[in-house]
Amino acid sequence: MKLTMNQVLRTTVIAAAFALTSVSAHAGVTNLTATLHGGPQFTSTGGGFGANSVTPGIWDVSFAGKNFYAFCIEPTLAYSGASNHYSAGAFQASDSVKRLYEGYYTTVLGSNLNNPAPKAKAFQLALWELNNDNGNLLSGNLRFNNLSNAVVADANAMLTLAKGNSVIHNIYNYTALTSSGAGINSQKMLTVTPVPEPETYGMMLAGLGVLAFLARRKKQA
Repeated sequence: MKLTMNQVLRTTVIAAAFALTSVSAHAGVTNLTATLHGGPQFTSTGGGFGANSVTPGIWDVSFAGKNFYAFCIEPTLAYSGASNHYSAGAFQASDSVKRLYEGYYTTVLGSNLNNPAPKAKAFQLALWELNNDNGNLLSGNLRFNNLSNAVVADANAMLTLAKGNSVIHNIYNYTALTSSGAGINSQKMLTVTPVPEPETYGMMLAGLGVLAFLARRKKQA
């Protein structure tokens, strides 16, 4: 494949950004703040949620000097809106969670965050079920009363795909952000970064080689 200098350099920057994101996300304890873009509320029927109202949606997170989106994976713990200490670590996603992300995550990010589309809210419900319960919105420890709308229809479709046997391509790295502040417990967050394709690594190495060559030539000049 023939590459121009701009393509090599651009790919190098992109791949390096992925690497820096991965390193910083595992760099130990740091402050995290998050804003929830979600709704409408769902009324639970007991279990882990008790008899409370729950608001699914997308979290806009500021962590380790970066801003990105995340979803909650600790639904039964109240969220602390204040800046809080969090630590980051690799998350071992189940096959069903991987299918959920690979099938729907990019669609979810296309939602209007100020008024998330049904798929964004449905994605959160489906993730809670797959990671914390039995995969059924109507039974188990996490269950709801009012489940007759577009959000539920989307969530059920996502659950059907996630619990199926479709091929998993492992296109994401999964990172869990866990509350570690003294005396403060808050919901655990899950975020993902794309896994660069093998050819991207090759292009990154080629780009780094070009940069080293240019730097050496400039020094000699």
